[in-house]
Amino acid sequence: MQDIKIDFNPKKGVVNIYGQSMLFHCNHFNRYLQQTIEDPAYIDSDKILLQSAAETVYLQFSEYFRQNPDLTLMEKLEFASNMFKFAGFGILDFSEVDEKGGRVIGRSSHFGLAIRLNLAKRTRPGEFFDRGFIAGVLLAIKGSIPGYVFEEGFSIRQTKSISLGDDICVFEIDPEPHFVWIERLTPKDLPYFVEIPKRRFDTTVDEDAIVKAVSGMEIVGDERGLIPAFGVYLTRMYADYYNKISFRFEHELRKAAGTVDLATELLIESGHICAFNTLGGIMKSEEWKALIMPMIKNKEDWMHGIVAVVNALGWGIWRVEELVPNERLVLRAYQDYESLGHLRWFGKADHPISYLFTGGCAGLMNLLYHGDITKNPALDKDYYYQLFKTQDCFKGKQTKCLAMGDDYSEVVATRNQDK
Repeated sequence: MQDIKIDFNPKKGVVNIYGQSMLFHCNHFNRYLQQTIEDPAYIDSDKILLQSAAETVYLQFSEYFRQNPDLTLMEKLEFASNMFKFAGFGILDFSEVDEKGGRVIGRSSHFGLAIRLNLAKRTRPGEFFDRGFIAGVLLAIKGSIPGYVFEEGFSIRQTKSISLGDDICVFEIDPEPHFVWIERLTPKDLPYFVEIPKRRFDTTVDEDAIVKAVSGMEIVGDERGLIPAFGVYLTRMYADYYNKISFRFEHELRKAAGTVDLATELLIESGHICAFNTLGGIMKSEEWKALIMPMIKNKEDWMHGIVAVVNALGWGIWRVEELVPNERLVLRAYQDYESLGHLRWFGKADHPISYLFTGGCAGLMNLLYHGDITKNPALDKDYYYQLFKTQDCFKGKQTKCLAMGDDYSEVVATRNQDK
């Protein structure tokens, strides 16, 4: 089994694995974001989800194969299986794939299991990421073996689906008809790196110790290729998969509606889902109790503690600029992955696009002050509605955006003033 090298830069809050930024998110965020993109019948959500996965995986595996030019086909496919399992995506069995095609068996699927939690009854497979992952791997192998059937293109048909209730997924590799897996592969130049300032607040929370401890945890897939942690199932997902599906979705809705308002509302809601389940789950976890609670003296320290954890997740670096208990939070994000992704693949934005960051900022205030995560509440549907759907809950507003040309992104969370 090939080792997977993780390059974590604590000064930027970024994890690089063979040329791709990868970060942690949970099953609830993953399923909600995908369902959001699937829901509008007037956009081609299949294309958005499949191409975004294939392009990102293709770039990573092309880099890995460049670094390891002597690998056989079986060794390349074995590495693909290892990466899928390592990142918490599940188990992919490539043993029936050869130079002429074949099929891939999904013994387990993070997305398949996550999507089964959605209330709506599905009528078609939901493992788009898994299919796109397989395609990206095959495209990266393309041309390396004489007579390789994938030299001319292929499609992947899914005949069994965990998301539809089957025990496994089956992906049939079909040379006909062809699907255009790759559309956007040439990134744009990123802006210069701004030195990230030191923390402003005097607190007993030792962020450096937390970042070192959390980033050093072995958070990898288990025997099922899943990562059960903090009360959720995590994936170490590609930042640019999130970026491409989000911004392609936004662009399609903008063309249809003539405004970004609907996409903004929906994508910020995915940030609320993430804050509630992932960040809320972390603050209820045994790891939190063991590592961070001994540093905490008051409720404000909970904010500094969870921001420190965020800075080990690969999302960039967050800084608390202002915190007025029960009233106002100003967070800044340096190198936030959403802005970097927009700049890299879509260029400069004409409106704020840090949706996860915006929803996360509001979510933290709702968890701490609209509700009270310190009292260990159950993170269920009723509590979510209490925190995010009542009249005086906290809402986030992005006031600066790296993707628009600012040196950092900034969100202000205050009580909702809408009546």
